[in-house]
Amino acid sequence: MAVGLQETLDIDVISQTPIFVEALCAEMEAKGVPVVTPPGGLGCHIDAKQFCAHIPQTQYPFGALAAALFIAGGVRGMERGTLSEQRNADGSERLAEMELVRLAVPKRVFTLSQVKYTADRAAWLHKNRALIGGLVFVEEPAVMRFFVGRLKAVGDWPELLVKQFRKDFGDSL
Repeated sequence: MAVGLQETLDIDVISQTPIFVEALCAEMEAKGVPVVTPPGGLGCHIDAKQFCAHIPQTQYPFGALAAALFIAGGVRGMERGTLSEQRNADGSERLAEMELVRLAVPKRVFTLSQVKYTADRAAWLHKNRALIGGLVFVEEPAVMRFFVGRLKAVGDWPELLVKQFRKDFGDSL
């Protein structure tokens, strides 16, 4: 704990995360991936509404994009959007104004080559975004559905995405 406290006062350590986040956003932007700018201090936010404009908002494009990023590169992201909202009292969906996938960059965890890898996988996925489909709930609790609910793919898009990945990169999954 003492080391952690010392590191929070070390300008080199606390500067690393924002520098890496900025590098990740710049790499993605240069590759045509829609990101929120200017970048934040803790993570790069992909605009899933724009990235997956073909997926209806009620099928959680941000959740689908987060799943697709994991399938295509083992990259874990977190959705920030409609899925984080509770349904209205009448059961209708409360649609969020922004649908984002946040890629956090914790301090002293990632290397610059991992940041570039993430941008490369996101760019490949953006090129193949038409393969990504939506998600629907199979288990939806009334409270904290984003945390304990279960979703499934609409159709066989995960398998199609894997097939395209293997075509482009070989059997490196």
